[in-house]
Amino acid sequence: MAVRKLPAERPRPKAAAPGVKPDLFLQLYEKMLRAYFVEEQCRLFVRAGKCSFYASARGHEKVQIAVSMLLQPGKDWFFPYYREKALMVGLGMPLDEIFQGMLSREGDINSLGRNMSEHFSSPALRVVSPTACTGTQFLIAVGMAMAVKADKRDEIVYVSGGEGSTSEGEFFEALNKAQHDRLPILFLIQNNGYAISVPQEQQTHSQIYEVAAGFGMRSVRVDGTRFTEMYNTLRPLLQDLRAGKGPLFVEAMVVRLDSHSSSDDQTKYRDPKNMEEARRKDPLAHSELRVREMGLLSDKEIEEWRARIQKEVEEAARKIDALPYPDPSTAVADIVSPNRIVTEESDPRYLSDKPITMVEAINHGLREEMERNPKMIMWGEDIQDPKGGVFGVTRGLTEAFPGRVVNSPLAEATIVGAAQGMAIGGWKPVVEIQFGDYSYPGYMQMRNEISTLRWRSAAGWTCPLVVRVAVGGYIRGGPFHSQTPETLYAHTPGWLLAYPSHAADAKGLIKTACRMEDPILFFEHKGLYRQVYTKTPEPGPDYLIPFGKARRVRRGDDLTVVAWGRTVHMVQQALSQVAAAAGGEPSVEIIDLRTIVPMDIETVLESVARTGRALVAHEAPLFAGMGAEIAARIADRAFEYLDAPVRRIGAQDSFVPFAPNLEAAVLPSVEQIAGAVKDLLEY
Repeated sequence: MAVRKLPAERPRPKAAAPGVKPDLFLQLYEKMLRAYFVEEQCRLFVRAGKCSFYASARGHEKVQIAVSMLLQPGKDWFFPYYREKALMVGLGMPLDEIFQGMLSREGDINSLGRNMSEHFSSPALRVVSPTACTGTQFLIAVGMAMAVKADKRDEIVYVSGGEGSTSEGEFFEALNKAQHDRLPILFLIQNNGYAISVPQEQQTHSQIYEVAAGFGMRSVRVDGTRFTEMYNTLRPLLQDLRAGKGPLFVEAMVVRLDSHSSSDDQTKYRDPKNMEEARRKDPLAHSELRVREMGLLSDKEIEEWRARIQKEVEEAARKIDALPYPDPSTAVADIVSPNRIVTEESDPRYLSDKPITMVEAINHGLREEMERNPKMIMWGEDIQDPKGGVFGVTRGLTEAFPGRVVNSPLAEATIVGAAQGMAIGGWKPVVEIQFGDYSYPGYMQMRNEISTLRWRSAAGWTCPLVVRVAVGGYIRGGPFHSQTPETLYAHTPGWLLAYPSHAADAKGLIKTACRMEDPILFFEHKGLYRQVYTKTPEPGPDYLIPFGKARRVRRGDDLTVVAWGRTVHMVQQALSQVAAAAGGEPSVEIIDLRTIVPMDIETVLESVARTGRALVAHEAPLFAGMGAEIAARIADRAFEYLDAPVRRIGAQDSFVPFAPNLEAAVLPSVEQIAGAVKDLLEY
């Protein structure tokens, strides 16, 4: 298998390399050869049907290896994208691990066969597992840089992408946050001129490095095919970065020698002259000529190096190819932590008989956990004192914990994306999304990055964090301040979801959330924050509630009503109406789920088996709501106990209007619940 030769008409390089020691050229050449033969072996695996996805890094390899030689594997942090096999070679990732990742074979340290090929992960090298999402890595790397700076560690965070990723909004959010906070982060954009088939001139108005400079960031452009220029330019800049002089942006102009991926054919959209010009800049052929002309290797030695490295690569490939695929039983492992931090509800040991509101309970719970854990940190829009959040939940915490309760940009993707990076870096972010209605800009991070991290890295990486979200209607908030997106997030594996209904539960659950090892969504109904009927005596600082343990609000024998959040109180009000009309209390059991994920379905089923009837009441729209899931489970596992059909009450399949009478027409009412209770009791 011969290395492609440099075209004869290319100008010959100089025999000297000012500022670069000759042994560095030998290191570079050896790693480039290894990367080349890895690429060729992967190409063969694709042709043989053993690898379904392959994205060649040929043309990018010199800048990737150069950066690996300037940074410190195992100390610095790496957030790569899907075209960086040469970076992995440069960092010293064993060939076995590279091919395990490419072939998805047993023992794959990258992901146990769960993530795509080309998506490398190594806790030992501090290579954090990437996804296939374009541009999401930038904000996560920013969060890691926040952790590095907060800990005052002598580390650099590397994050890379192609020029196509710079059109994503999260790229701009990352630049803004990195420069604002003066973070120790290196952005490397490898510009090969094409986002699959789209040329740069069709998607970027100005030069990319100038965009970064517009944020006030140190920004340079280098020829990513010329080692000496890159090395001499980047070495002092990286020294400044490590010394705390703020982020660095590098646009490396590279060439794409192969198609975008194994599913692409670039001959259909690239001009032959353009491809020939790229081949004339082949970094490997240029490096081979360099070491020959500098007298570092003879022709014979070059052939010996090729043969040695090719043999090494092919032996590793054969070894991994002989392994079986992972055991199918492992496919759904590592979605959440196996460690249940709290398994039993502790004694509340109330501090006094004086009742407190939900907003006070959450505030006090956060304060106690901040005191307990010095690495817990909070941010969100407007949460800093003196405002303390638009609902006042965090009021007083900035003064109590200077530098640990701060405002964020008005950018939900930044809020949650940076939280993931900081959590990977050893901190415990507890962040706030001001309204559930505005959580969706962060949904890419929440659905594809945060939720999958433990699973896609085979538990190599985790991100324990809490996202507090104000939700719910009945406050005349209109269509964009009234949403309850519980079903959307419950349908996202990897997240746990709490939704308390009164003060004591709110405190116990928020404290548990702050100690858990998983990403937690903590829904707070804004219509309950200060309601008198949600007040309870305040539990002491040791009060913890396990996730997945429902609360029996009241016992009964004739009907089970399942609810959570605000509807728990609506059910109680409905039963008062039914009792008043009937002249006596109905024997109805109310179950408050407290957490939607995990769901305490066993308590629900046990109750239904006794009462023979079930009603599920929730505020979110009825269609495909959580009530449908609960009803299905009851029908599946308790059908023989039912004396009546399972009923559901929820909002109409509409948006929440602003006018009070229209809002009342859409959201479920106490009267509707009372009517359903009466119908079921009489069935």
